Amino acid sequence: MAVVKLYLGDVIRTRKPHPCSGDTWEIERVGADIGIRCRTCGRYTLVSRPRLERRIVAFLKRGSDQPQTPAPLSVSHAAKTEPIPRRARKTAPPPEPGVGPRRRIIRKRESGNEPTPPS
Repeated sequence: MAVVKLYLGDVIRTRKPHPCSGDTWEIERVGADIGIRCRTCGRYTLVSRPRLERRIVAFLKRGSDQPQTPAPLSVSHAAKTEPIPRRARKTAPPPEPGVGPRRRIIRKRESGNEPTPPS
């Protein structure tokens, strides 16, 4: 079985309609799993590639095979942005004078309370 070429921005029609009664989807993510968005209600879902390839009936619009990359930031815009301040780290309050660290108290078993083995 040949692999169907799927591109970002493809609009497809599927065999089974979505519960909102829409059967047209737009491809938003391409990989091992395909991210599709219903064009009727806007619901986003991930579908495995083989499962989606079986369900495609028609391509209503083909997307571009060129990868869509965001435009680079201009230097003037990058210089105007302020750095994001880091949150102050929360520290424990200082211990009270004369009080040592809290320790777990482990009680020893008394030797008289041990169960006797059956004879």
